[in-house]
Amino acid sequence: MNRKLSGVLAAVALTACFAAAAHAWHLDGRVYCEGTGLPLANVQITVAATAGGIPFTGSAITDETGFYTIPLLEVPNGYRAAPTLASSEVVVSPASGEFLFATDATHVVFQQDWVIASPACALERCWLTGGGTKFSAITGTQLGEAGREQNFGGNVNPGCSPTAGQGGEWNDIAAVLKLHFKGTAIEVLRCGNVDGIPPGSTSPVTPFNFIEFRGTGTLKGIKGNKADYGTVHFFGHVQDRNEPGSSGAKAGALKDRYFLHVYANPADPAGTTLLLVDVDGDPTTVDPVTITDGNLQIHVSSCDTPPVQNAALGQAPVEPAAPSAPTRTSWGRLKVIYR
Repeated sequence: MNRKLSGVLAAVALTACFAAAAHAWHLDGRVYCEGTGLPLANVQITVAATAGGIPFTGSAITDETGFYTIPLLEVPNGYRAAPTLASSEVVVSPASGEFLFATDATHVVFQQDWVIASPACALERCWLTGGGTKFSAITGTQLGEAGREQNFGGNVNPGCSPTAGQGGEWNDIAAVLKLHFKGTAIEVLRCGNVDGIPPGSTSPVTPFNFIEFRGTGTLKGIKGNKADYGTVHFFGHVQDRNEPGSSGAKAGALKDRYFLHVYANPADPAGTTLLLVDVDGDPTTVDPVTITDGNLQIHVSSCDTPPVQNAALGQAPVEPAAPSAPTRTSWGRLKVIYR
């Protein structure tokens, strides 16, 4: 199976005929990588009626958190669920490779998680550094200046280690909102390549040009703003398209890009958005903004030798990526959402 690394918001394809309204009867769960326990996106889970049951077929594709949900017929029926895998992949759990279940008046919601051994699980092996053009007295670090509204910088999994310094530190100063975000306990979710441009990056030489990561951190007011949101959660997406990162690039397509979503509740990321660095101000899509200065660098040094991938830019459940060129190239018009 040629799996394109593009996450989707649990897209459901149903061949049975029933209403499109919210369904109380459903199967859901998550898919994880063997060994690492990291979520595995873009795995298709298919449910079909068992022999003698009411004809039905439904499927869903896991999002960036590995989550899927499939509505079922709201009448008693027997089902078989199983993932659709490439020849290089195998279901580790459940050992049978399938899940058999039956709905009735009192059993309408079922949950099944899967553990899969897949080459896609090896794509997380890269790390990130960013900034380097402006020293911030607020963070005590070099930040890449992205215009008057936003400054950012830090490192993600320095030296390709998920444990060094709790996976790194990422800072973002929203000057207009007088907020300082500090991300820690960072986990790399995926490394890959953006559609439409040459794969990899050149300085340093890596087979990847995008990285996605998440973690927890703090969001506090600065310069008179006394806000303190305590522990927050975040998702980041960075594209290393050229060297130097922005000011030296002649073409907009070769300028580095940056996305950040900070939210309060991981169960409802979009609904609890606190800070959003994005083109269109929609927290449910990843539309990275072209940076105006600074540099974003993806590295693979100290990582296990990664396979050269030409995988498409992915989407996340909270922030599904849009690999097309951004609609604006100036941070002066950047929408920063604050609630």
